[in-house]
Amino acid sequence: MKKKSTQDFYSKWFIAPAAILFIIFFVVPNLASFVLGFTDWSLYDFNNIKFNGLENFRRLFSEKTFAIAIKNTFYFAIVTVLIKNVFGFLMALIVKKTSKFNTLLRAVVFLPMTISVMVVAIIFVSIYNPTNGIINEGLRAIGLDSLTRDWLFDARYSMNSICLMDIWQGTGFTMCVMISGLQAIPTDYYEAAKIDGADKWQQLRYVTLPLLISSITISLVFNIISGFKVFAQVYSTTNGGPADSTHVLGTFLFKSFGNGFLGYSAAVGLFTTVLIVALSMTLLAILRKREVEY
Repeated sequence: MKKKSTQDFYSKWFIAPAAILFIIFFVVPNLASFVLGFTDWSLYDFNNIKFNGLENFRRLFSEKTFAIAIKNTFYFAIVTVLIKNVFGFLMALIVKKTSKFNTLLRAVVFLPMTISVMVVAIIFVSIYNPTNGIINEGLRAIGLDSLTRDWLFDARYSMNSICLMDIWQGTGFTMCVMISGLQAIPTDYYEAAKIDGADKWQQLRYVTLPLLISSITISLVFNIISGFKVFAQVYSTTNGGPADSTHVLGTFLFKSFGNGFLGYSAAVGLFTTVLIVALSMTLLAILRKREVEY
């Protein structure tokens, strides 16, 4: 019998700490959420947990605020995912070649990713301030007072203002994914396309985009997961206001939990998890079919 090598032995133990943390902080809470989502557990009757079947979900879908939260979550995810991927792709095309200027530009675009969401929120709350924020002050300075708005607490603009904040922070991640994909494409394909008379647009359409599908897939899936998990961006700016107009699934769950309805909030979390998994797996299955090997 062949003895196990020391490397094989230690490799399993090296992943043990990460595996334990993953089980404790991800697997166990999700399993608990799956069970508790079908109970009436609350702080008001903490020691008396009763199975109530689908009652939590019936209550969820009858609440007007929950419908608003779903709509806003989809809106936030769709807008931010599309714009971050378009901007990230365009930035990647601009800075894909290695140079001192491009390296600096990459760092500038990626820098917001290194900042905490809460810090970014504080910055943008200041920028959006209706009295002395940079945007309104700038508009007044050029005589466009009529265009000044209360960007965060006017229901017509608040959701888009939060989306803009997330786009500013998250575009750098998409750019980095796209750059790695662009740099992995062999130059032979572009040389062959030039010989066949393809111009820059045709090279982009028939060479770059098809060979970049794997990177686009990664970026889309990660951004969709991030988009549907949105919480801190809303909580730290509007807290779901004004008049629940920026409520998302994350803030809805948080407020349900804060009100002591533990089983009900677990049902919200379970619904969100199933939604994210279903959308991510569907998108992954569709895009995987379009990937090209090279």
